[in-house]
Amino acid sequence: MGAAGTVTGSAYVLALDGHEILVDCGVFQGEVDAAERNAQAPVPDPSELGAVVLTHGHLDHVGRLPLLSRGGFAGPIFGHPATLAIAEIVLRDALKISQFAGAGVYSTDDVEATLALFQPVAYEARRAIPGGARLTLFDAGHILGSSSALVEAAGGSILFSGDLGRRQTPILRDPNTAYPASTSVDHVVIESTYGDRLHPTGITSRERLREVLRRALDDGGKVLVPAFSIGRTQELIAHLRELYATGDFTGVPVVVDGPMGLDVTALYERHRDCYDAEAAALLRGGDGPLSFGELYGARGRQASERVRDITGPAIVIAGSGMCTGGRILGYLEEFLPDARTDVLFVGYQARGTMGRRLLEGADAVTIEGRSVNVRARVTELGGFSAHADRDGLLAWLRKVPGPPRGVFVGHGEPSAAAAFAERVGAELEITATVAEEGVRYELW
Repeated sequence: MGAAGTVTGSAYVLALDGHEILVDCGVFQGEVDAAERNAQAPVPDPSELGAVVLTHGHLDHVGRLPLLSRGGFAGPIFGHPATLAIAEIVLRDALKISQFAGAGVYSTDDVEATLALFQPVAYEARRAIPGGARLTLFDAGHILGSSSALVEAAGGSILFSGDLGRRQTPILRDPNTAYPASTSVDHVVIESTYGDRLHPTGITSRERLREVLRRALDDGGKVLVPAFSIGRTQELIAHLRELYATGDFTGVPVVVDGPMGLDVTALYERHRDCYDAEAAALLRGGDGPLSFGELYGARGRQASERVRDITGPAIVIAGSGMCTGGRILGYLEEFLPDARTDVLFVGYQARGTMGRRLLEGADAVTIEGRSVNVRARVTELGGFSAHADRDGLLAWLRKVPGPPRGVFVGHGEPSAAAAFAERVGAELEITATVAEEGVRYELW
């Protein structure tokens, strides 16, 4: 019921023995009809749902949850503890923004009712869910608490990949590829955001960031990084911490602008059980991967306005990652016309978003109804994507025990999903179907 033919709006309905389980309930972003679709729950009657399972806390996976409560849903919402904590931050922020814009589709009461339904599930702890089935979450390595969700029922089993992360990224563990010996998976629903391409190889993401920053800061301009507040901001901080330790950028401030980015960074500090071995070793040594001397936070609007008054070079990280809203818009409006400005994109830019238009070389963009000339340099650092590329997805799929009888490919633009489905069939000899929105598939 979402993320089919696009990368946003994730929502899958699994019908088990008379019970319907909804996996994710996200908003659409960048689509022409996004506002209209985001005002509707992904199912006709939410009160009939037995439960909801969340793979992670990004807006495009949790943003429509309050519409379920408004529609009468009162069942459990399962997710990793960190996922539920992030989802709370995201939903409260979305409510605040929608109220400010005068376009709210759900209320404070709807959000509070949703949060009351949250039930945490630890990684690899089997949990009974409606329909006589069992739910197990495995680390997906995408953001803090991100999960792949395995549902085992009397007739068979299905594994929802969620968004899969890349191997050897800072702070978090790699996506899980080790399952209990008794696990057998019949079907897989897998994302395909980068299903038709590979991430850059050779030079590391950190070294590419170093090169771009050196060039950008030589002329004394600002470096603007539109970044998702959840996951990407924290990864950037970890990389910048290492770069600043070399002394190359001493004295150049790094500002994380926006309460969500700051709140989620604090959340990372509280869920250290999700850290990989390198990050855990830093902590044992009395250090941490998310702090250094030149790092500052701008929480309130006044603090954000003061950041723009900084003379000389500065690095500003602000949401939203696709430039569809948030604090980054104020910086873009002020600094895009300045040829000394560099805009660094470190994540996927969906069709229809301002981020995509900037990457495609737009000479001007419209911000808050005003046309803004683009003289800034725009650079994409693809190596920072939090999504596995084609080979990473295939490597994860190869480790799924079974082997699966069928794979459903979604969460990708049509060309990416089709290319990945073809690759799965050719290399793994598994029947792969490109998922279509609104279509019911019989599994067993």
